[in-house]
Amino acid sequence: MPASALARNSLLTLIANISLALSNWLILVVIAKNFDGAQLGQFVLALSITSPLFLFASFKVRTLVIVDKYWRYKLEEYANARLLANTIVTVLLALIAIITLEFHVSLIFIVVVYKWFDTWSEFCQSYMRRVDAYRTACVSLTARSLLTIASVMLVTFTSSNFEYMLICWCVIAGIFTVFDTVKVYQLSTSCETKPLSASLIFSAGSVKRSLQLYKQYFTVAVALMISALFVYLPNFLLTYQLGVVQAGQFATISYFLVAGGILINSLSQAATPQLVNLHKSQNQTAFISLVVKLCGMGVAIGIAGVIVAYLGGEYFLTLFYNSDIGEHADVLIWVMAAAAIRYIYIFIGTSYASLQLFQIQTKIYAVGLIVMFFSCLLLIKTNGLVGAAQAMFAATVCEFVLFALLTKNQYRKVFEVTVSAS
Repeated sequence: MPASALARNSLLTLIANISLALSNWLILVVIAKNFDGAQLGQFVLALSITSPLFLFASFKVRTLVIVDKYWRYKLEEYANARLLANTIVTVLLALIAIITLEFHVSLIFIVVVYKWFDTWSEFCQSYMRRVDAYRTACVSLTARSLLTIASVMLVTFTSSNFEYMLICWCVIAGIFTVFDTVKVYQLSTSCETKPLSASLIFSAGSVKRSLQLYKQYFTVAVALMISALFVYLPNFLLTYQLGVVQAGQFATISYFLVAGGILINSLSQAATPQLVNLHKSQNQTAFISLVVKLCGMGVAIGIAGVIVAYLGGEYFLTLFYNSDIGEHADVLIWVMAAAAIRYIYIFIGTSYASLQLFQIQTKIYAVGLIVMFFSCLLLIKTNGLVGAAQAMFAATVCEFVLFALLTKNQYRKVFEVTVSAS
C-alpha cells in the first residue's frame, strides 16, 4: 500500500472513529450535566458488564476479516459467528439482569440492543475496509454520529426522561445498521462470488464453520475481553468498594483514555493491511520500521495527553462534566500517564495481530489484568479514585515491560518460519 493510500485511509478511519467516540462521550456528558450521579453510575455499570462480553463475542472480527486475505473462512461464516456469539451473550446478560438487582432491567435491555446494532455495524465496517471502501465506512459512521448528537441534544432539551434519551441513542444506531447492511450487500455483489445474504449466513454449512472459526480464535476473544476489562474492571471494584456514584465519576474521567485510544486504533486499523502485506513479502526490515514509526506516534500522543491533563485537567473536567468531577483532576493525570504507556505498546499488539500471534498477546494482557485487579484492591481502599487510576498505571507498566522483553524474539521466530516455508 503506497504511503499516500495509508495516509488517506488513516485519515478517513480517524474521522469516522473520532465522530463515533464523540457521540458516545456526549452521552456521558449529557448524563453528568442533566441527571444525577446514581443514573450515571447505573449507566456506567451497564456498559461495564455488556461491553467486555460483546467484545468477547466479537473475536476481533474487524481485524480477522481484513487479515484473512484468502478467505480461509467465508464472509457469511464470519457473519454467522458474529450473530451466534451475540445471541449467547444476550442470553447470559438476561440471566445476569434477572438474578442481580444492581441495575434496572430496562437499562440493560437498551444497552444490549445498542450493542447488537453497534457490533453488526462494526462487522459491516470491517468488510468495507477490506475492499478499500474506506470513504463509505467514514460517511456512515460520521453521519450516524452527527445524527446521534443532534437527536440526543434535542431529546434532552425537550424531555428530562433518562430512558427516552437512551432509546433515541439506540434507534439511531439501528437505522445506520440497516444502511451498513445494505452497503455490504452491494459491495459483496461486486467483490465476491456470491453476495452476502440471509440464506448464506444461516445455512447449515455456515453454522458449522462459524463454530470452528470461533473455536480457532477463542484466544482472540479472550484477549479482547481482557483488553476491555482494562477500562471497565476499576468501575466494578469502585462500585463494590465505594459505590455506584464514584464508579460513574471515574468512568467519565477514564473515558479520556478511550478518547485518545481512538486516534491510536484508527492508525492501527489503517496500518494492519500494510503490516500483513509486509509479512507476506517477508520484508522484516520494513515491517519493524513501520511498527517503530507507529510506536513513535503513540509516544507523541501520550505525552501530549499528560501535558493537557496536568495543565488543564480541573478546568476541562468541570467544563465537560460538573464541579464534583472537576475536583478529581489528579485522577485524570494518572489515567493519562497510564494511557501514554499503553499508546506505545498497543501498536506492538497490532503487529502481533497481523502476524496472528494471538496467544502471546493474550497472556501479556492477562498478566496486566491480574496486576490491575490486585492493585485496585489495595489502592482503592487507601486512595479512592486516585488508587484506581494508579492501578491502571501499574498494569500498563507491567504490560509494556513484557512486550519489550518478548517482541524481538517473537518477530525473529515468525520471519524465520516464513523464510523456511518459502
